[in-house]
Amino acid sequence: MAEKENAQKMLELIEDAWKSSPSVVLMTDDYVYALWPSDEERKTWKEASFVFEDGSLEISQHPAHIALQLFIKEVSIALPNYKNVVIAAEDREKLNKILDKIKEIAKSG
Repeated sequence: MAEKENAQKMLELIEDAWKSSPSVVLMTDDYVYALWPSDEERKTWKEASFVFEDGSLEISQHPAHIALQLFIKEVSIALPNYKNVVIAAEDREKLNKILDKIKEIAKSG
């Protein structure tokens, strides 16, 4: 049951991220990751990660300098391990692909 609820919550978080600029939402074969500013001054950033295998969801907030470090770590360490990566920074079509994957889980969960 938590998997379905977490998937639904991740959908909401991704839509929230999409409304903020700059933001990044990406998907690998294993998880979806989002990072976006949570205030107008961009001093605080929200990070969310949803894992497909177990439906786990992690949400955290960080100061901007930590958020930048987390993003660099994600791009330089985690992503190179995956062949199939979808990155939706300003492409709604790519974002919809990510949302559709999560919606499948939210429905079947």
